Amino acid sequence: MHVPVTEPRLDAVPQGARRALVLVALALVAFNLRTPTASLPPLLADVQSALGLSGAALGLLTALPVLCMALCAPGAHRLAHRLGAELTTLCAIGLVGAGALLRLGGGSAPLLFGGTLVAGVGIAVAGVTLPSIVKERFAERPGAATAAYSVPMMLGAAVAPATAVPLADALGAWQDSLAIWAVPALLAAALWAPLAVRSSRRRSAARTAAGRLPWGSRSAWLLAGFLSLQSMLAYAYLAWLAPAYEARGWSEASTGALLGVLHLAQLATALVLPWLADLTRDRRPWLAGAVSCTVLGAAALFAAPEAAPWAATIVLGLGLGGGFALALLVLSDLAATPAAAARLGAMTFLLCYSAAATAPVLVGALVDATGYGLPFGLLAVVACAELALATRLRPALRGSVR
Repeated sequence: MHVPVTEPRLDAVPQGARRALVLVALALVAFNLRTPTASLPPLLADVQSALGLSGAALGLLTALPVLCMALCAPGAHRLAHRLGAELTTLCAIGLVGAGALLRLGGGSAPLLFGGTLVAGVGIAVAGVTLPSIVKERFAERPGAATAAYSVPMMLGAAVAPATAVPLADALGAWQDSLAIWAVPALLAAALWAPLAVRSSRRRSAARTAAGRLPWGSRSAWLLAGFLSLQSMLAYAYLAWLAPAYEARGWSEASTGALLGVLHLAQLATALVLPWLADLTRDRRPWLAGAVSCTVLGAAALFAAPEAAPWAATIVLGLGLGGGFALALLVLSDLAATPAAAARLGAMTFLLCYSAAATAPVLVGALVDATGYGLPFGLLAVVACAELALATRLRPALRGSVR
């Protein structure tokens, strides 16, 4: 007698285990959303020596993913509407892996730039889809789900630069060090694929208009303003904190350790604060606490840079990590539906990553003109402005973006 063989179905898995599987897949996807960008800066000297690139070309190479995160965000939400957030995420993480693999041909400048561009597009698309997935699948505990993908994202941003040079030494070439990040990306794609296929099968054949970005929403502008200031601070300190202390006579090893401390502090609050914020309806106390740390750290690095730089950097990192993770949670709060979350994410990331791309350039110009005092003072002012915006993200705005 013929016994039909049935494929194992995700539906057969208990709901708790199914949700845990989604969180694991979400975390692995998120881990790959910073590795292509963060793995490059420690190897820039080798890249320049091998390819003879100018300083401007190197700047463009490092800025490409950030520019993609801004410019590709609006198109990402339309793609997610057509294909579904899960299937679009699968395509996005596939692009990240493909971009990393293209870097194996980094001995050719076009392939290096092309791989970076492809990975940047994938990062941009996934950045828009993940908040909508959280909104749809974890509406009752968005803080926990937000932590589950924001922490791995920051972990990838910390691990990639720390291991870039050792990997280049172990593998024998800087191209191999850049390309090795295709492995976790392809692993994430393999784990995400069953979720994407299942979601695609369940999508209704009926289609509605993708909808406009919420340019007319005050809530959307408020969140975009908050996250823009947050991103400007994060990218400015990432670019200029180490050079500022090298100019004061610190060794490269010491400034590298200082950046490592900054990353670790961000991980701590990104992990804890979204979980705690789930306990209350009002996110403002947690936001204010996190951004107050940013203000204190920025003020200390400006007013007394030699007094306690390690402590100031830790406090700054606690603020930056908590502020970013909580902003993603607020994004889920403000959106009325998963589709609205994708549109809000597209608008917000367009603006905030545009600001993030310009911040290091502006700080660099001021450093050239005046030294480190004025630009670090202005960063402290930006942190104060971010704190003012944090107090306006009140519970009454929940579900106001449609």
